[in-house]
Amino acid sequence: MKNAAIYLIIGLIRLVSFLPLSAAHALGKFIGLSLWHSNSGVAKVAKINLGLCFPDHEPQQIEQRAKKSLIALGKTYAEMGMSWMWPIPKVNKLITQVEGMEHLQQALKDENGIILIAPHLGNWELLNHFFRQHLFMTVMYKPTKIEALNKFIFKTRKRVDVGLVPADKRGVLALFKLLKKKGVIAVLPDQEPSLSSGVFAPFFGQPALTGKLIGDLAKKTPAYLLCCYAKRLEDGNYGVVLKPAKQDIRHEDPVVAATALNQSIEDCILDCPEQYQWNYKRFRIQPEGRSSFYS
Repeated sequence: MKNAAIYLIIGLIRLVSFLPLSAAHALGKFIGLSLWHSNSGVAKVAKINLGLCFPDHEPQQIEQRAKKSLIALGKTYAEMGMSWMWPIPKVNKLITQVEGMEHLQQALKDENGIILIAPHLGNWELLNHFFRQHLFMTVMYKPTKIEALNKFIFKTRKRVDVGLVPADKRGVLALFKLLKKKGVIAVLPDQEPSLSSGVFAPFFGQPALTGKLIGDLAKKTPAYLLCCYAKRLEDGNYGVVLKPAKQDIRHEDPVVAATALNQSIEDCILDCPEQYQWNYKRFRIQPEGRSSFYS
């Protein structure tokens, strides 16, 4: 039964890939509004997270931002067909704006390797398409537990010609080796790690279990630290934004390093906060003595 559901999902992604992008976005908006009006679990989590991260906002502002974030989430789902299945040149044409290209050029000129820090903001899958026009990179990803879905996702990402390593000890070792060779790696930094792999550091003023990996990589290599995201523009296309990350990510104290990492992510989110994945339970694990925010 589970396999049948997975193949149905894959079939739907393939089907949506035949839609024009405007139609896919309309479908995504419908999905997002459905999640909102049904008061779904993701809607509740988004409101909790936004209330924690923006305590100075009025309840109406939180509600409005949460609603917009679910519409953006729906569009992210509906864009999978485009990101994973459209001809690569056709996808590349959708990226009509680039901010901070000089930072990437400087990083390439330095030839010390690059650590790309890509939060779950906008359409992160498009970053594979953008960067492949300029360099070869290796991305750390978390395989799904469902083999059929994992094979499908792996195949669609590999078609862009990027390297992929799993988020495990073998993958971490591979990233270190690549940076030693002045390579380019990409990590999505805003998912909750295990307690042994992270430290608590403020994220929008709230203690969040934050991975130590990027700090460890930065301390041991001279690689350029570059934040990146692909945001949706009002005309339906996409803009890639490149920002140098805070240098304290290299700090010897892992809490200071993780705090700098979260500040770098915050700077990205504040550019287009409705396009962040607020439905993720970012504060699920709390320091000892503090209760979970999610019932």
